[in-house]
Amino acid sequence: MLEERLQVALEIAQRAGEYALHNQKRITSVDEKKRDTDLVTNVDREVQALITQELKSRFPEDTVWGEESDHPLKDFSSTWVIDPIDGTANFMHGIPFFSVSIAYFEHGSPVIGVIFAPHFKESFYACRGKGAFLNGEPTTVSSVENLNRAIFGTGLPHSEDAWKRIESLYASLLPRCQAIRSLGSAALGVAYVACGRMEGYFQADLSFYDIAAGICIAQEAGALIFDLAGNPWSTESHSLLVLSKNLSEESRSFIAKHLASR
Repeated sequence: MLEERLQVALEIAQRAGEYALHNQKRITSVDEKKRDTDLVTNVDREVQALITQELKSRFPEDTVWGEESDHPLKDFSSTWVIDPIDGTANFMHGIPFFSVSIAYFEHGSPVIGVIFAPHFKESFYACRGKGAFLNGEPTTVSSVENLNRAIFGTGLPHSEDAWKRIESLYASLLPRCQAIRSLGSAALGVAYVACGRMEGYFQADLSFYDIAAGICIAQEAGALIFDLAGNPWSTESHSLLVLSKNLSEESRSFIAKHLASR
């Protein structure tokens, strides 16, 4: 059944991504959510409705929940978690780094992850125990070992508290690594670690739906996944640290040290 769900999720994600891309210039409403920089468009809601309808028609016994749902999610068993457009700010401004993210949970953990980047026609996906893939080809984390050759992804926090949690890591890591990039889509940032384009990704102040699909893909690709306190990631986490397993112990210890000093 997981394989069937994966194939359906891939089809739906691609259809939803193409819909978002074709309607990028048809934004008719923009609403604020928790803060005035956290926005949702009519296209976000339309994409979520499209995905929800398709999943419910194929798997009526499953729960389907999305970022734009008007109720919290408490049950993570036989549950689909949707982020209809991860990177809404990019989407609104015509920046190509946005994605459709679909995850399927069993017993509290994501066991299927699909991320589709419509501008690039790239599908990242995984099913627990079957490995990670990019457009049908197996993918894995980078072989880079040392910080001076590593690129890290991040999301720049809006809140002062979130900034303080990672300020030390930014200040210490940037002079020692090759680069730090902020793509504006946490889902794509995690997917890029999974396919070896970046060696790590870290972010404070984010929600499970942003990176649920990416967690499954990164795990299958051989990434190490924690929150910023060094605990295993869970749906209760509000931060994320994803590292290639091939980074040296010295490199990983350096990162842990500066997270601990926040």
